[in-house]
Amino acid sequence: MIYTLIFSIIGLAIGGFGGAFGGFLIGSIFDSIRNNRRAKKAQEQFEEGRSQYYNNPEQFEEQMLTLIAHVAKADDNRLLQSEFDYCKNYFQKTFPHSDLSQMMIRFRDILNSETIASDCQRACGNIRQFATIHEKIAILQCLFGFATADGNAYLQELAAIKQIASWCGVDPLTYEAVKMMYVSSSYAGSDPFGGYSRSGNSGYSGNYSRGYYDQSGNGRTFERNNGPSLNDCYKILGVSSDATNEEVKKAYRVAAMKYHPDKVSHLGEDVRKKAEEQFTKVNEAYDKIKAARGIK
Repeated sequence: MIYTLIFSIIGLAIGGFGGAFGGFLIGSIFDSIRNNRRAKKAQEQFEEGRSQYYNNPEQFEEQMLTLIAHVAKADDNRLLQSEFDYCKNYFQKTFPHSDLSQMMIRFRDILNSETIASDCQRACGNIRQFATIHEKIAILQCLFGFATADGNAYLQELAAIKQIASWCGVDPLTYEAVKMMYVSSSYAGSDPFGGYSRSGNSGYSGNYSRGYYDQSGNGRTFERNNGPSLNDCYKILGVSSDATNEEVKKAYRVAAMKYHPDKVSHLGEDVRKKAEEQFTKVNEAYDKIKAARGIK
């Protein structure tokens, strides 16, 4: 607006209100050219940075190792065999040209690092700046897959993933939608932990399907009910249960675009397959809502 203001003042001084109007038009043209140049330069800088980010697989590997390690450390530094196997499988399929044994050694070193929290935040800063929302969702899917690899989701692991999502610039609705594809928020009976019936066992067990682990000291695990609740389905679509039918349909179209597997196909076949699974869950959630509402 600087040129618009300058030329308007000059026009007012020379030709009164008519001159001010002419100066406004001329200044607007100069401001438009200036803004277009700035936007083009910013886009070029973004594309250059993004290209360097994705053309450097070692950097991307390091960041993913750091993010997973940060979630692992939230679980009292306990890395279960199922979680370790998940890491190996993920990196073997996502980075097939890298030395897997060296990556796992590096993963061990990161786990033992005293600066892992700050390193994680710095890695998230790069993701926030250069990754698309589709790529950020794929990263969250990897982290939730790790957290539930043993069949349970430890509460502090979920808190760590939520913090990572915030650092990466993922909005709360998208975070909740992705989480609902892995852990339910609804509850059975009077169980306060939501969606899980008390198993009767104690300790951190991998024998149950994606439940919460209660860290309050009583060491209980909770088994998940089969399938997402209707409330979960609304959260998967990122819409309120009070939404109109048209709002639900619009939310589904937005979610279908956001979770479409073609958006992350460049990250590898395994990432694309995981995206296909989540895309199926979006469709299943929409089908369940339609059935409940009688939407054709």
